[in-house]
Amino acid sequence: MFEIYRSKQNQHHYVAIRQDDDRENPIGIRKSQNLSFLTYVADDGEPRIAFDPNEAKSRIARDGFYAFAVTIEIREHAEG
Repeated sequence: MFEIYRSKQNQHHYVAIRQDDDRENPIGIRKSQNLSFLTYVADDGEPRIAFDPNEAKSRIARDGFYAFAVTIEIREHAEG
């Protein structure tokens, strides 16, 4: 299971950590005054809009966290 946190300063910036991770970086993220808990995402390998669990696993293994940005653009019609 992933924990997703959102930046309090930039609504487009997010950080994902593993729920069972107790290393220094994830603990710091949980205690951060600049981030707020948003949601949990299941570690089922299924891609989601704006979240790639395989990339998250790779970055978390390397860095202890996965930082990513999401921008939503409203469109009036689909482009083909």
